[in-house]
Amino acid sequence: MTHRLLLAFVFTTCIAAASAFKAGHGYGENYSAPDGLFAVHATASDFPMEGAPLYNVSVNGRYVGLYNDRNFWGGLVHFGAFEFENGRPVTIRISYYQPIKSYELLPSERLSVLSVKKVGRSTIEIRTDRADQNFTLVVNGELKKNVLHLFAQSIDHSAPAQAQKPGYTRDEKEKLICFGPGTYDLKALTGNDMLVLPDGWKVYIAAGAVVKGRIGLWGTSAGTMVCGRGMVYNDTTDPHVIFEANECKGAGVYGVTFHCHRKGVWQVVINHSRNVEFKNVKIISTRYASTDGLDIVNSQQCSFLNTFIRASDDAIAIKGLDSRKPAECPPTRNLTFCGMELWNDCNCAMGIGAENKCSLYENIRFLNSSILFSYDDPDYHDCLDERAAMTICCIHGTFFRNISYENIDVYHAERLIAAGFQPSFWFGALPGDQTTEGGIDGLTYRNVRLLRREKDDKLSGEIHLYGWNKPGTPVKKVENVKMENVTIEGKGVKEAGVLHVGPEVYNLDIRP
Repeated sequence: MTHRLLLAFVFTTCIAAASAFKAGHGYGENYSAPDGLFAVHATASDFPMEGAPLYNVSVNGRYVGLYNDRNFWGGLVHFGAFEFENGRPVTIRISYYQPIKSYELLPSERLSVLSVKKVGRSTIEIRTDRADQNFTLVVNGELKKNVLHLFAQSIDHSAPAQAQKPGYTRDEKEKLICFGPGTYDLKALTGNDMLVLPDGWKVYIAAGAVVKGRIGLWGTSAGTMVCGRGMVYNDTTDPHVIFEANECKGAGVYGVTFHCHRKGVWQVVINHSRNVEFKNVKIISTRYASTDGLDIVNSQQCSFLNTFIRASDDAIAIKGLDSRKPAECPPTRNLTFCGMELWNDCNCAMGIGAENKCSLYENIRFLNSSILFSYDDPDYHDCLDERAAMTICCIHGTFFRNISYENIDVYHAERLIAAGFQPSFWFGALPGDQTTEGGIDGLTYRNVRLLRREKDDKLSGEIHLYGWNKPGTPVKKVENVKMENVTIEGKGVKEAGVLHVGPEVYNLDIRP
């Protein structure tokens, strides 16, 4: 009996006879509609699943292949993708292996659906005609357990001809590397587990393609692209950053899924680069910890649009990593994050810090985004004062100017906002240095809402602002902070009683 069939057999014993869940259907099927405007894909047979799927997902009666990995709490987190033509209605049915007593479909305030309803004991039915959106399903209130992330992708009408059929091609004339539908081991295929993309080249990973390996860019310029609808993953046999852009002058990443499986490593890194754009990208790692989703290091003029990130550390981490004093390091400025969907099982959703070897953080904007779940720390819950869904944690004295958060929906979180200066990070494991000048000037929180506080959680919804005033080091102020229409369960900041202000905080403007 194969590994896959054995897993399916074991879980069959947990299924009630009347349930719509069918063991084995979670592995999906390969199907493309005759008109090419709808497709699903089977799970790659050699992918190291952590257990038989606990969900079935069908779209227009065809089954979507699901992948999974464990999280800190032993939950089996599932994810999968399919494609359809934007504007054409599809019917999605999601069945769970146990009765669904309650469910939450996220991000509920931003999803475009025609209808959502429960069908029978264990099935949710969704009808939609909008592609390029992501559905996160939480069943029976178990945020720390068997959550499903489903990516409804658009048909890519600009896909190269090579992407229509299985196989690996490298076209020197077109400067194109293409992975058609199928599974690939990059090291076995090329002799190297990392594909280093030459300047001006494109790598296309087709829908239904699953590539084990990594992708790296060094010094590229505009026109260099990683795109498609397929997935790149690695695991403990290749425990490294799965995608990195280093000292690039331009690059684009569109549509693909990056998944770090089992190993606790940073996932995607933009390092000392500028003019890098992400759009409709998915980044997923559920293992604890140090699995930052997206790290931006000493970079400028970058944009991240409609990107889904799940991590068991910071979902977004904007860092300064250099060997020099902060004033001598490249700045991080002009970053835009729009239409993000973020989930972090540890640390922060939108994090700036903790390492801050950076001369200046300036003009960083988070817009029209959703924080689905943000948890401070599984081992030290309620013990760390710098962690929040939206955080600036500075351990090396430097400057922050014009940082804004606008139209942010937060569904589940511990502390909502934190900004200030710390002597170190993670119980001294990362020692700080506040002997250099620094300060935070110009923070804007506009139309930020925590939709509900977590019950019996003293930190849920808290806002913590604090400067620095220690002997022998420069004073660091937090000043010109504007909070406009920031609400916690519909209540304003003052009414909700969530504001905690430390030393050296000035010009705090709170408005309805």
